[in-house]
Amino acid sequence: MQFGVSDHEQVVFRRDAEKGVVGVIALHSTRLGPAAGGCRRWQYVTEDAAIADALRLSEGMTYKNALAGLPFGGGKSVIMADQHRRPTSAQLARFAQWLNDLQGTYITAEDVGMGLDEARALARGTPFVSGLGHSGVGGDPSPKTAYGVFLGLKTAVQYGMGLQHLHGVVVGVQGLGSVGMSLCHWLARAGARVYVTDIDPQRVREAESRFAAVGVAPDEIMRTPMDVFAPCALGGVITEEVAASTPVQIIAGAANNQLASSEAGDVLAQRGILYAPDFVINAGGVISVAHEYLTQTGQFAEHAEHSAEQWVGSRVDGIAQRLLDIFESAKRSGAAPDTVARARAMQIVQAGPGQQLAA
Repeated sequence: MQFGVSDHEQVVFRRDAEKGVVGVIALHSTRLGPAAGGCRRWQYVTEDAAIADALRLSEGMTYKNALAGLPFGGGKSVIMADQHRRPTSAQLARFAQWLNDLQGTYITAEDVGMGLDEARALARGTPFVSGLGHSGVGGDPSPKTAYGVFLGLKTAVQYGMGLQHLHGVVVGVQGLGSVGMSLCHWLARAGARVYVTDIDPQRVREAESRFAAVGVAPDEIMRTPMDVFAPCALGGVITEEVAASTPVQIIAGAANNQLASSEAGDVLAQRGILYAPDFVINAGGVISVAHEYLTQTGQFAEHAEHSAEQWVGSRVDGIAQRLLDIFESAKRSGAAPDTVARARAMQIVQAGPGQQLAA
């Protein structure tokens, strides 16, 4: 089964030829609250590819927000881009107008190709943006994403390899953007042996210098023997063919939609390769963004006894236990962890709004 084809509540396609901007906004579910998910700016080959990516990403956000206990549904937006040019202020202003048209049913933030500067530019035209770091709350979500992935990766190593540490564990990080590079920092501090790859050779050289990492060619990383493979670039990298041949024990990374299909997850499970569902392990960033948005809109007052760092930190720390619960449930049922996690998320969605904000 290919992901990203289930029912969505709303999919908006917009084009402004004069300003040279094409965007897609996909709302998968608003049952638990406004759909929340970042805005990705990428050089898609076709408009159909952009729409397909928005569909898959927004569905994943429904699962991610539900399992993280956040009062948000799942949504995502993408902007078709020339990767060699920054978006213009006029393009971002136009996209902000499209966000306003949805009247608060979708909240966005940074994602691949959209950094803090772009998010702040959007915020000049719409209130439905988070991850801005106003008043010292929230800000760039990538460090929280990376730290959550680090905690989840440690949990997977503990569960799958029986180790209480990462010293000497070989981890391959695919993609050295903000999250991937930050993950390398945590891995190196923990004593892991880090292999890295990226389409940008300069990023590889930086990781080699900072973390004593070993650079690997992009087309070799998934064929390189290692203990843990951490995809931190784009999704769909774990196909059935890759799942059937990859020489690793664990897959635990930050990329969204790592599995190209549910069958790929089944193949991993059949081979005894432990997969940490991406929408569980990479929830640190959206947890931070959610807290910021709720605080700025006055919806977090009832939990004022918790500082931002306490509330966000406790929920990011909770990624470890959520993964353990999913691994144990998968072991008992014989199902793949990804299948178990999706089913659990949909149970939360179907139950409707409840105690998402509870500490």
